[in-house]
Amino acid sequence: MTKQVGKLLLLFNLIAVILMACTYQQPTPNESHEMMVDTTPVVPKKDTVYSLKISAVGDLMVHDYQILRAHRSDTDSFDFSPVFKQVQPYFDEADILLGNLETVFAGKDNGRSNKVLGYSSFPYFNSPNAFAETLAEVGFDLVTTANNHTLDAYPEGVVATLNLLDSLGIRHVGTARDSAEKRQLCLIEKNGILVGFSGYTYSLNGIRRPKDKPYLVNEFVNYDTIKIREMCDEIRRLKAAGADFVVSYVHIGTEYQKKPNVYQRKVADSLFHAGAHLILMSHPHILQKMSVLTSKDSLQKSLVAYSLGNFISSQVGTESTFKDIGAILEVEVKKRNDTTSISAVSVIPTYSYWRKDHIGVLPVIKAHDTPDKVIKLRRKDTVKINKAYYHTLEVLRGDMDSTLWKIEDERYRLEWK
Repeated sequence: MTKQVGKLLLLFNLIAVILMACTYQQPTPNESHEMMVDTTPVVPKKDTVYSLKISAVGDLMVHDYQILRAHRSDTDSFDFSPVFKQVQPYFDEADILLGNLETVFAGKDNGRSNKVLGYSSFPYFNSPNAFAETLAEVGFDLVTTANNHTLDAYPEGVVATLNLLDSLGIRHVGTARDSAEKRQLCLIEKNGILVGFSGYTYSLNGIRRPKDKPYLVNEFVNYDTIKIREMCDEIRRLKAAGADFVVSYVHIGTEYQKKPNVYQRKVADSLFHAGAHLILMSHPHILQKMSVLTSKDSLQKSLVAYSLGNFISSQVGTESTFKDIGAILEVEVKKRNDTTSISAVSVIPTYSYWRKDHIGVLPVIKAHDTPDKVIKLRRKDTVKINKAYYHTLEVLRGDMDSTLWKIEDERYRLEWK
């Protein structure tokens, strides 16, 4: 037993020595204790931010007076090149430029009426191809072709119009040549942001689509509930296809009515809840208010322009109806990680002026503040521009807080929070 006790004591002593050797010893004040520390500065990973500017205009129309002024009798051709010269600098700033093409290009003598040098305007529009060529030259990337004048030159006019636009590199939405094209989604990728577009019209002016060609134009005549649901489904399809931002261009409203009607508001609300970020409306031919749409159930904030008015036409405004006042709406879009939203909104009000060889578009604020920097103004142009300077802002801001808007850099700017 004594030997066993001795062995146990020896074993305990050995263990104690080992434990003491392995135990951390706090250094004395005179001892140095150095720790290995990585002093490389930590640089936070920055989020990649993509941005683009979408610029949109209202109705692109060609009436008799424009056709006659653009005609060059010596060559029997048409020249629309002066029309947009005064607003070209604003077009050049856009990454994507779009508008409502409220005419067709069926070719000379191929319309329902051919009374103006083989072409026509109201009530059945058919314009010279030169107008489309000018749209391409000044930078239009996309037009909506769904409106109440889509079938003005028969189904053949729809096909001819799309063929011409394709040849000029202008994308289009709202009409199709066959059922396969109708099923295709309209997507444009620019600056790292994928933008989806849809286009629909509430009216075809009583002209019926051929029963064997239901694909010709996207319509929701009589505000058919199923058709409106189809509009919303297309927005969802665009988002499912990867669209970061969705623009819906809808031809709807009451002509020359200063305020959006109940159908405009209901359709805008439906498209917003379906996921549209920017909703553009046309048909009233005069400016209507803009509104910011929000929801308690979502962080999304969308913009609706109930009418951007006539951008170019031969319609003349009166004291109460500003048919010759339009706008360029500029919407800046930013994408950070998986979130894409509007970051800034501005509007350039415009005025359609007349000259012997063309009818063109002037920027209102620039013409008002620095008239020497635009085309020489006639007295009646000056009077209309002066009226439009403040009137247009009042119309566009509608019931928004007026302090959210300011005039800056030839634009009306909306404070976007």
